Amino acid sequence: MKYGTSRRMAALVVMLAALGACSRGPTPEQQAAARKAAMEASAQDALTTYRKMVDMKSYSLAVPLGEEIVSKYPGTKAAAEVKPQLDDLRAKAKAKATKERLQRLWVYQVAPMAGGTQSTAAISVSRPAALDLRLILRRHSDWGLSVFLYADGSQGFVCKGDCTVPVTFDDTTVKLKAYVPQGGRPALMFRDEKAFIAKMEKASIVHIKVDMKGTGERDLEFEVGGFDPSSWKPLPKKK
Repeated sequence: MKYGTSRRMAALVVMLAALGACSRGPTPEQQAAARKAAMEASAQDALTTYRKMVDMKSYSLAVPLGEEIVSKYPGTKAAAEVKPQLDDLRAKAKAKATKERLQRLWVYQVAPMAGGTQSTAAISVSRPAALDLRLILRRHSDWGLSVFLYADGSQGFVCKGDCTVPVTFDDTTVKLKAYVPQGGRPALMFRDEKAFIAKMEKASIVHIKVDMKGTGERDLEFEVGGFDPSSWKPLPKKK
């Protein structure tokens, strides 16, 4: 009888010990491993979105997401992948933002004009910013190709006959012939339109020094680097 009681007591002790072990929960090592696994899983989810942004060349969205992965999930495989890429992505994001800003400076239109049709590419002066002045490239069904400055609300330009205008394409300065059209319009037309356009297409900044009625000499700056020739629509050829 005593032997049976001892066996039952031993079994009870083993069961209580097992229950005690269960009640203590996972070990610190197990808890740390679980946290690391959860962090890796969250980091991988963020990495999937990050990779999509990079593939789509949405660098302005990829950069902050990549920075979050590195700061929020340090030591993960995702952070190890992203961190070496961030400097390059920041440079690409900046370059893309600059390119898009420059592209937005240009306005392209096709519209009726003086009994014909014209296709224009126009950009406003960057400096001096207070001037309401544009550089305009124009194709007209009757008048052909033109390149000119147009200053809304001004008295126009000082230019007798054919005047010489210094134009700087980035670091190269050339002197181009220009004239004021008849009719009193505040415009200054360049003679060699094709040469102007060819040089402008290779430049980022164009400076044009002009003499304006009422305000004197001005150095006009145009940020032309975003010009897109394909957006400046050609006119249909006359039959």
